[in-house]
Amino acid sequence: MKKISALVSAAASLIDRAATWILFLLLLVMTCITFAQVVTRYVFNFSITWSEELARFLFIWSIFAGIPSLIFRSGMTAFDLILARLRGKTAKCAALLLSAAGLLFFHLMAHGSFPLVQRQFAQQATSLPVPMGLVYIVIPVSGFTAMFMIVENLLRVLAEGGKTS
Repeated sequence: MKKISALVSAAASLIDRAATWILFLLLLVMTCITFAQVVTRYVFNFSITWSEELARFLFIWSIFAGIPSLIFRSGMTAFDLILARLRGKTAKCAALLLSAAGLLFFHLMAHGSFPLVQRQFAQQATSLPVPMGLVYIVIPVSGFTAMFMIVENLLRVLAEGGKTS
């Protein structure tokens, strides 16, 4: 069990590093596009027509792409105050219950977003020649990756016998 947990943890760490770089690039491009829009509008009296739409799409991607990293780094846990006060088997059961609830939520999010993504591939964005399905494909990808991160956390808890981090 510890070998499987270590292997899954290594994979989760690689995914987290890749997601961190993707987030960095998304935010960098979003910042540069927004800055360029402000400069061209106020200095050159010219507006980049597609900049707002691209910034909005990158914002959507950065939100959903950041969810698995937050789970991996324990940044999304709203129940830390409760879990910190629990000890022993009660803490482990509460952590497992919260992980199960997270798995259910992200499963519903990932599978429930497929019809949206499929419908949106037929629609083009207003300013950019991009199918809207490419914008929304991040929702199921984020959901499945978040589920993987929760499973990694569960395996670590079961292998080490400790609390979730």
